[in-house]
Order: sequence, then structure tokens, then C-alpha cells
Amino acid sequence: MPGLTPLIYAELLSNIRQISVIAALGTSCDAAIKVGLSDDGQKFTLYHGGQRSTLNLPGKVVPNAQLQRPILGSKELSWRLPLAGPPTRPDAEGTQNNEAPWSSRSLREDSEFLCRGCDAVVIRRGAINTWKDLPSENWAEMMDFWHCHKPDVPEHERVHTHESNGTSGHGEDVAGHSVANVKGYGANTKFTANSGVAFVDTTTFLVTPSDCSNLELLDEQKVAMHCFSNRCLVTDTSTQD
Repeated sequence: MPGLTPLIYAELLSNIRQISVIAALGTSCDAAIKVGLSDDGQKFTLYHGGQRSTLNLPGKVVPNAQLQRPILGSKELSWRLPLAGPPTRPDAEGTQNNEAPWSSRSLREDSEFLCRGCDAVVIRRGAINTWKDLPSENWAEMMDFWHCHKPDVPEHERVHTHESNGTSGHGEDVAGHSVANVKGYGANTKFTANSGVAFVDTTTFLVTPSDCSNLELLDEQKVAMHCFSNRCLVTDTSTQD
């Protein structure tokens, strides 16, 4: 009896110039399984269980890219394929000029937020002492790229670097701690708003309810809030992953 048709999914990761391919097999793979790319680098082909499955990729990859051999017995397989060609200049310039309407640096302790519908004060001056930036929408894939490709620095070099800087301990821990303090997040961070500390990105302010005023909780499960005039809806989860 032939196996089920494999499910193949491809995602373009333009910021790290790769295409992620994931395949879910109906039966465990064996030594007969094969994968390949078309000569033009635009199609991914999987041979398994006597079936051939072809997927059109969301971008052109390097045709002769070396594909990782699947692990025998696995039902879930994945590959990272490098995009072909150099990055386009307009995209690079657009990324550099794509600034957020506000950032943590532009917000101060005396920042005040009003309801657009009724002008009620939602966050009063002085309620927030520290503003931190939430990561961009591409943060997860960039962190994934870093953990896959970060250099293996010898232990003696890491210790020497810290001694010269007047610090001690492991480089990764110190660097990660520094980033977490400055940016508000690290590699495995769950974002939780605390009293006096708020997070901000291009479309979201993450604050704890205790720092807000003139808001009424409508649904405790969905954590939906209205201002007292019921003209403006505010959604506050208090946490973000």
C-alpha cells in the first residue's frame, strides 16, 4: 500500500536570504528517499514511498546547493536553502530607512497618553519610568539564523576578552545580559510588562494594567478593555512571546 502524499511547505526568509523547507511524511523515511532542486533553482523535489512531490519555491535558490541528507526513520524533515544572487540595493536602502514612528528613546518619563475618542488620560505622566523596545517582526528568524551560524569561539579567547575588558564570566552570558538590559529582550525572552516598565514597537504599547487609568475591563479571558466613554478599545495581554 503506497504511503500518504507528503506535505511540503516553503517559507521565504528574505532578511537572512534563505528559504525554509519543511516536509511532513506519511511514513518514516528510508534509505530510498531522495531530495533535489531543479536546474533553475525554483523547484524542490522529494522522492519518497514511490511518489514524487514537487513544490514551486517562493524564490530562486542556488541550484547546486548541498541538501542535508534526511535522518532515517524521521517523518518530519527540514532544509535551509540559500537564495541565489546578491541582495537588491533598493531593498537594502528601504530596510535602513524604515524607521518606526516612535522608539523607546523618544519616550520619556513625562510622556502622557490620551484616549483618541474622549481625551481621557490612559497613561498618566510619570507612570512609566523605563521604556524598552520590543523586537521587530523579523527578530525570531534573525535569532534562529544566529543560533544556527554563530561562531564557535574557543574558551580561552572568550576569557581573555573579558579580562581585557575588566569583566569575568562567559562571553555569551555577558553579551546576552547586556542586550537584555539595553533592548529589553534576549534569545529566549517572554515579554512581561511590570509596573513602571513598558515596551513599545511600531504598532504596540505593552504596559501592565496597574499603570493605566480610566480603563474598564470587559472580558477577563480576552483581556479586552474600553475607556470609560466606551469609544476606544484597548487590548492588553500584559505578555508577549
